[in-house]
Formats: sequence, C-alpha cells, structure tokens
Amino acid sequence: MLNDFDFKLNTNKKIALNIIIFLVAVFLLLFFLILPTINDIKAIESEITIQMVELEKKYQRGQSLKKLAEHLKMIETQLDKLDQVFIDKEDQLLFITTLENIADASQVTQKINLIAEPEMEKGENYQKLPLQIFTQGDFVSQLKYLINLESLNYYINIKSLELNSAPSAGNGQNIGQGNINMFIIADTYWR
Repeated sequence: MLNDFDFKLNTNKKIALNIIIFLVAVFLLLFFLILPTINDIKAIESEITIQMVELEKKYQRGQSLKKLAEHLKMIETQLDKLDQVFIDKEDQLLFITTLENIADASQVTQKINLIAEPEMEKGENYQKLPLQIFTQGDFVSQLKYLINLESLNYYINIKSLELNSAPSAGNGQNIGQGNINMFIIADTYWR
C-alpha cells in the first residue's frame, strides 16, 4: 500500500512533501535545540557580565587596600611622634617641671593652673584638660617662652592668648617698665 501511495505522487508533490518535511525538521530543530541554546548563551553572558563587574570592584578594593598598606608603612615610622603628643597621667609632674624649665630658660615668671577634669570614660583613648598659664616678663622673653612652648613634643592647643602691659612698680620709679603680662588658655591632651 505504501508503494501504491509512493507511485501515485508525482515528482512535484514529492519535492513539496520533502520540502515540508525538511521545514518541519528545521523548525523542530530550531525550537527544541537552537532557541534553548541561545537563551542559555544569553544567561551565561549576563552572568559573565555580572562576574566581570564584581571582579572589577574587587580589583579596585584590592588596589585601594594596597595603597592603604603602602601609606600605613610610610606613616608607621611617625607613629612614635603621635604617641609623644599625649601627656601620660603619671608624668604630670614632669609636664609641670618642663613648663617651669621653659619659663626659667625664657626668663619669665609664670603661674600654672591645670584644671582637672573627671576621669576618662570607658573606651576613650585620651582626655582633654584645660590649662591656664600666666606669665610676666619683657616682650622678647615672652616671645621666647611662646616659641619654647610651641616647640614641645606635647600637643598644646592654645585657644586664647592675652597680652597686657604690666603696671609699674615702686614709688613712681619705672622698675616694671617694658614688662608684659601674658595669659594663655589652652587645651592639653592626656592619656
């Protein structure tokens, strides 16, 4: 019977039937094999793009960390200087003595008022204590005192500096002439 059917089709119908079978096969191949593969390729492309962005971010973070490590190595040598700016609570007498030595070297008289604050709170590394200094001497000596005060390793943050001429002493004599009073209000940093 198949042979009878085969003979009854003429050549044009055989060609048309072969073309239809070929097109159906191509359509099935396209629908079941190529389209899913194209979708998979698009999904993989999307994942690769996301991974590239993530890798670029990680690379940038790595470069930032590398630069930070280099900067830390450069700063590490100067950390000792930072430790010196703080005054140890045990060295309070040494700090006062240092201020007195500066006053003697600058040939001024001084009065120091270090205002005690409450104890440091837990977790704080330092404490800021107000300092008041009253000095008396001639102008050049006062300048020497200020220069010596600023050249200390300790960090003394001068908030206010007041200069006044000192009153003359004695019976109309100008013994105190040229003397200046200086009042300094500053913050010191203790640990």
